Amino acid sequence: MLYPLSYGGDRDRFYRRRPQRRLPGRLRRRARRHLAPASRVSCPHRRQPALTVFAVADPGVEFELKFLVPRAALPALRAALGERGAQLERRRLVARYFDTDDRRLARAGMSLRLRREGRVWVQALKAGGEAALARFEHEAARPDDTLDATVHAGTPAGERLAALLADGVPLVQRYGTDIRRVVRTLRTRGATVELAFDEGHIEAQDRRWPVCELEFELLSGSHVALFALAGRWRARFGLAIDARSKAARGDALADGSRSLAPRRAMPLALARRARVDEAGRAALDECIAQVLANAIGLAALVGVEAAPAPARTAAYPPDAEGGERVHQLRVGLRRLRTALRLFRGWVPPVPDEIGEGARELRRALGPARESDVLAHLIEPALQRAGAPGVPGLEPRSAPGFRGTPQPRGTSRRAPQDSSTPQDSGDPVALVAGDPAQRWLVALLAWRDGLDEAGASPPDGQPPAATSLAALARRRLARWLRSIDADARRFAQLDDAARHALRRRVKRLRYAGEFVAPLFEGRKMRRLLARLEVAQRALGELNDLTLAAQHYRDRPAPDARDWFAAGWIAARREAVVAQAADALARLAKRDPFRKR
Repeated sequence: MLYPLSYGGDRDRFYRRRPQRRLPGRLRRRARRHLAPASRVSCPHRRQPALTVFAVADPGVEFELKFLVPRAALPALRAALGERGAQLERRRLVARYFDTDDRRLARAGMSLRLRREGRVWVQALKAGGEAALARFEHEAARPDDTLDATVHAGTPAGERLAALLADGVPLVQRYGTDIRRVVRTLRTRGATVELAFDEGHIEAQDRRWPVCELEFELLSGSHVALFALAGRWRARFGLAIDARSKAARGDALADGSRSLAPRRAMPLALARRARVDEAGRAALDECIAQVLANAIGLAALVGVEAAPAPARTAAYPPDAEGGERVHQLRVGLRRLRTALRLFRGWVPPVPDEIGEGARELRRALGPARESDVLAHLIEPALQRAGAPGVPGLEPRSAPGFRGTPQPRGTSRRAPQDSSTPQDSGDPVALVAGDPAQRWLVALLAWRDGLDEAGASPPDGQPPAATSLAALARRRLARWLRSIDADARRFAQLDDAARHALRRRVKRLRYAGEFVAPLFEGRKMRRLLARLEVAQRALGELNDLTLAAQHYRDRPAPDARDWFAAGWIAARREAVVAQAADALARLAKRDPFRKR
């Protein structure tokens, strides 16, 4: 009989006559899709006009959305999977993950897995970005539980794997998983989707990490239909988006960590002659990866990975890592808005709910960030200065977050976890809540739509490959002149004007980091360094202003409050001088001026 040995590589190797046991149902279904008649869908994996075309989906790429399941939603979700007499397939998946001792595969964004599915062993190689919804996947059946990295030869990821292992470094098992999976196939208008509900754990040495997630994988049809279906289930059960793979969590667990470290900004690797649309999407992907990673780190505290309810404490004062995660989430949101502003008019217009949603979520997280500044910056400084009394860190109320408009026919009510404080000042409850999660899903859907539509600019003609530097030069030079105008009269500006200037400095710095490879390296590095110094001084000035308001507005101020007011006033004078000096140096480093 025809035995589908592997897929995702050379079609000539796809079938081999071998009368042995059959592969699991999931592999058989993918094999059928590989040679099934082309369906009327838009292929997102190839650059093409935004037309409805007849195309075959790439069998080597999986497109999926994954969500964390809150504890309170587990009974209802289990019941919903089997509602209306749905046929469910239940499996136990025991897998081993391999890497080198120096984590070469993990650092390259790859994972190599050997998993037992029923009575068959299947080896899989995966590759994809942090926030990527479409990941390369190549699987091959194995006769036993032995690993063979050469079975992936002939695929792009297989060639990368061979290059990583070219020096003969051995592969070792780093961690493993034991998962109970319930699978249901749903046919909705415009798509066929496989729902996979996973419960189990990841294990590394003597450490375990619980897993409870719901995955939506597109078998055929439209990405839009997949997002719509996932959105309905998310709203119904209060799910939280989670772009992490089991490999990412397992790698962290093998290194001794069970939490997702705060994700900081990473530089873009743009080519000097990068196209505007390519640069725009690269900047968006970097910002979205930072936003998602830190949002997931907060939202995971309402899932099975979190401590039980008695161990949950209020978010104030937050621990250092939690406060840093909130800070990096706000930085990611600011960088996202900067990217949208930088590429405005050069790429397709951005829906209002995306930009406004980023602004509102960042504003709603402001009180949490202010409390973290008080707890970990201002109060320690006051203690070192000899402040009397006991710190008072009452949290301010957050302004709330409305998010994107709710789709018609979906409920705003979602199961609430008793371990999640519903106080509006808790950043965990805020990020895991329905409005923020709805906005995150909308953000991913919009970003995915750019690929499906071809991402052509408004006039239908993308700028020439050499025009990006010229466009960015004019825009960033104008932003720098705006900063310089206010920097010359910095001493006369009030607090509101200084805060607005700080936002413009951050915008120029983040935008400059996006396009830095397009300009002369030394001059651009010097400008970015001086922008960072100015941003740090203006940031401290803003923190001192907020702290002064905090101690001034406290009911029944005591000796500590008066001490804090005096210390802040003295510190403000020194920081104002530092900020004025840093701003004065900016105009002397202008890499945008034509020589």
